[in-house]
Amino acid sequence: MPPRVRVTREMVADASFALIRAKGYESLNARAIAEQLGCSTQPVLYSFRTVDEIRAAAYEIADRYHTSFILPKGTERNPMLALGLNYVRFGQEEKNLFRFLFQTDKFGGTDVDALLNDPNLSAILELMARVLACGTDEARDMFLTFFCAAHGLASLLANNSIEYDEGQCRRMLESVYFGMLAARRENKTGGEQAVSTNGCTIRSEKPEDHRAVENLVRESFWNVYRPGCSEHYVIHVLRDDPAFVPELDLVMEKDGELIGQNMFMRTVIDADDGRVIPVLTMGPICITPALKRKGYGKALLDCSLEKAAALGFGAVLFEGNIDFYGKSGFDYARKFGIRYHDLPEGADDSFFLCRELQPGYLDGVTGVYQTPQGYYVDDAEVEAFDKDFPPKQKLKLPGQIFD
Repeated sequence: MPPRVRVTREMVADASFALIRAKGYESLNARAIAEQLGCSTQPVLYSFRTVDEIRAAAYEIADRYHTSFILPKGTERNPMLALGLNYVRFGQEEKNLFRFLFQTDKFGGTDVDALLNDPNLSAILELMARVLACGTDEARDMFLTFFCAAHGLASLLANNSIEYDEGQCRRMLESVYFGMLAARRENKTGGEQAVSTNGCTIRSEKPEDHRAVENLVRESFWNVYRPGCSEHYVIHVLRDDPAFVPELDLVMEKDGELIGQNMFMRTVIDADDGRVIPVLTMGPICITPALKRKGYGKALLDCSLEKAAALGFGAVLFEGNIDFYGKSGFDYARKFGIRYHDLPEGADDSFFLCRELQPGYLDGVTGVYQTPQGYYVDDAEVEAFDKDFPPKQKLKLPGQIFD
């Protein structure tokens, strides 16, 4: 006679989870669990007093599985959008679990505020705060807005009310996502006053400026670092990046013409002691080629940094030439104990600069700076975007650092 297998509490919970996943929460009862385990109902009810307790244990397993399923993997350009798409896909691929988690009495009795403060959501909110380099309150607000749209789509899919079309779902969520960012940008830039300096006006970029600014950036960077350039496409995609700082998206005008621009992105330092330190990075920044080396660039830079400091940001780190940026208070980032990500030990890091906007902000901080993913653009996408601009000759010139 084979030895009797001891049925543990964990085995009962796992079997209940598997049963709900396969057949739905309505199928959960002691007899069905016993059949799943190949035993009688007695050991099933030995570790749990009631089926409701078993259901609660299965819910915890389902909740952990759901969190793992929807969390972005860290390589996406827009992690919040990726999270929403994963959430919708969960509603399509795990219909029984979705209904169990979100359409039973356990979820129905929980208001949205309680849901957002659920410890099981902490990993998601921490990811949002990391991407936005903001506080948890702002991350929670952003998540709530996007969650409402993603949850509606996922619910329709889980209940077979609509057919799954990945492209359509993506387009719908992108509309919500980019609309949310546009509204956020409008709220933060509305009513800002222009600044006059060096005979020019510095103000926030407006939507109607976008193509002119992209053309200005293209003219400024063409054949500088590589044959042609990618910076005009970079600024195009960064405006819709969650790390974009709309209140620091600035243009410079002279005699009614755009002659310069600068922009900032939120990012972080992964500190050696485990902390995540919110900081800014900067650029593209440019002045129209005909007016370079006349003081306009420094005036735009200094005004930008003053605005960033006034908004409470602590430090700016980015890649640049110390001979120019040192005149505006930048120094080598290594002097602050900050290392550039992916740079081999001992490699030249003289391009990596830092300036504290709040004195002492980086005291006691050492760690690795992370470049926002939005700066990494696909060459084929750059080429396609560039076709909408007037043709220009690409030249391989001395001093270029990219092919």
